Amino acid sequence: ILGAEYLMGWLPRGTHDWSKFIRPDELGALLATAGVEVLDRKGFVFNPVSWQWRLSASDLSVNYVATSVRPIG
Repeated sequence: ILGAEYLMGWLPRGTHDWSKFIRPDELGALLATAGVEVLDRKGFVFNPVSWQWRLSASDLSVNYVATSVRPIG
């Protein structure tokens, strides 16, 4: 939030609200309650030196994505 909104100016200030941020484990619990199985999770990590993004299997601290499936039956 601080980087994207205040330092880099990629998003308007106030776009994000920390109180609405869902941690990966919370998302997993919500999906499990809905009968959905998480297959994979990856984080997006920005390197300000190379000015590039990379996928991370371990850093889910801020930007992340999950792949899930709801079993049929």
